[in-house]
Formats: sequence, structure tokens, C-alpha cells
Amino acid sequence: MIFSTLVLIFIYAFWISLIGGTLTLFGFRLYFVLNKRFEIKKTLYILLMPCSIGFYQHITDKNALTKIYRVLVVLFFIAMFLASIFVLYMHLNLDLI
Repeated sequence: MIFSTLVLIFIYAFWISLIGGTLTLFGFRLYFVLNKRFEIKKTLYILLMPCSIGFYQHITDKNALTKIYRVLVVLFFIAMFLASIFVLYMHLNLDLI
């Protein structure tokens, strides 16, 4: 019972981090780009660079939304770590239930 609940948490962490994390963080970056009116090269750099590299280089404001963005990055990193445990569990076929 407890182990199956843990596996269920890993599964939900996988889907939350894969779909929710990607769309949420991209939405935040899109919002910042539309409000700041960057040139097209910087806009594409902010939107498409992985791991929020473009965001951290070009968005220097320290307002509440940037703080929320940074907290979400940490939360989705934790969810992705839990999801990686699930993927490892499935890859190694650890049928412990």
C-alpha cells in the first residue's frame, strides 16, 4: 500500500513536471518577453534556450513575478527529480509490489 502510493507520487511528479512545468515556465517567459518588448533575437533566446539560461541573462528585474518564476523552477526541478526515480524504476523493471 505504501509502496504503491510512492509509485503513484512518482507517476504524478512525472506528468506534472513534463507537461505542467514546461508549459508554465514557457508561459512565464512569454509573459516577460511580451511586457519588455525585446528585439527578436533576444526574444527567441529567452523563449527557446533550455534551463532558463536566456531568462536569467536578460531579465534582470527583481519583482514578485521573477521571484515566483525562480520558486517554480526549483519546484519543477524537485518534481523532475522524483520523476527520474520513477523512470529508473520502470527501466530496471523493479517489480517490488
